[in-house]
Amino acid sequence: MMSRRSVLGSLAGVAAIGAFRALPAASRAESDLPLFRRGIGVSHALGWAEVEADGSYGEAPFSGPRFRFDQAQRQAIRTAGFDFVRLAVDVGPFLAFAGTVRDQLDELLIGTVHDLVDADLGVVVDLHPSAMNPTYRPAALTAGVETPNFRAVLALQERLAGLLGQLAQDGAAAGRPRLALELMNEPELPQAAWQPMLEAAYGAARSGSATLPLVLGGGSMNAAAALTEIDTRPFVDDARLIYTYHDYTPWQFTHQGVRGNPAYALDAIAYPAPSSPQAMVVASQRRIGSLGLDDAALERARHAKRTLVRYAGFDRRALERTFQQVSAWRIAQRLPAHAILLGEFGLNRTPYQSTPEGAAAREAWLRDMRELAEAHGFAWACWTYAGAGGFALAENETGPGFDAPTRRALGLRP
Repeated sequence: MMSRRSVLGSLAGVAAIGAFRALPAASRAESDLPLFRRGIGVSHALGWAEVEADGSYGEAPFSGPRFRFDQAQRQAIRTAGFDFVRLAVDVGPFLAFAGTVRDQLDELLIGTVHDLVDADLGVVVDLHPSAMNPTYRPAALTAGVETPNFRAVLALQERLAGLLGQLAQDGAAAGRPRLALELMNEPELPQAAWQPMLEAAYGAARSGSATLPLVLGGGSMNAAAALTEIDTRPFVDDARLIYTYHDYTPWQFTHQGVRGNPAYALDAIAYPAPSSPQAMVVASQRRIGSLGLDDAALERARHAKRTLVRYAGFDRRALERTFQQVSAWRIAQRLPAHAILLGEFGLNRTPYQSTPEGAAAREAWLRDMRELAEAHGFAWACWTYAGAGGFALAENETGPGFDAPTRRALGLRP
């Protein structure tokens, strides 16, 4: 349920960064943007909605125990030093229902945002499709501008932008924290195909609110390469935009052990990578032999293991290349540094990370990603706070607080 799809985007981001297109527009006024700095994804409150046996949604798809997001958790996030939350919202139920049930879902979302604001946290509401209901899986929602599903998404974006825009205006006089709407998490199609849908989504959200800050990302699952391929000309006069990308580089390390991922059969992948891959190859071969894979999965596992020869030596300098490329793009676009949001970075917990070597590798990677984002002036939101699946950063996957290595890596308060 919580497996990451972002490895494909990360691979694309490492492979190539598109040509930069400088625009003639004047530099954006920094005061027009909310100041997000250190954030964390919250996916367990309104993400991955419950479905019935037939795949449909019940009338209360976010009511089970796993969706609990209480005051202690919210306060622990703020006390640790995060200043905003990227709130993942499964859009399926909001599209499936109408009338009273849909109104109740809207109230639940706005109430959750209110609770976060009351905890002195900014909020990026992240429209985050899931595959729990196949009708509303990510690819089904982005099949084209004129498709019924995408037209429904546009109506949702317009409605939520209106609700959040009003909430932001109501709280502005009281100095309330920042709000923004992220139009779509990780579109799976290439940027050229996503561009017309991005423009339509932007137009819908702006119809709902002329002033609410919006978060725009590229295709290929929010890859850095796709970010730099966005044609920003339709948005050039809008100073209330944040541009986002995700980075799970290197996938061999961050996604080792993730079912359905090419790195599923890898084990003991270190960071920084050692000069020789031998220990990683031996540990991965041992894991491959223990999994009982079919022929197709076995070939995928062997291919992933072969990539370890190229992975050897991967370090912080390799990570920084993407940050440098995104920085060059945002300078060409005359954007302030905090108009860039590293919207997701994280890694899967495995038994290897319970070893001293694995724990040190996890801490080093999180620290390097966080420090690089801050060095380039980008806002960042790590993935994710709580929930089963291996990517949770809260202690014991539920929190409310964080263990000492995680706090050190993310520069959080003790």
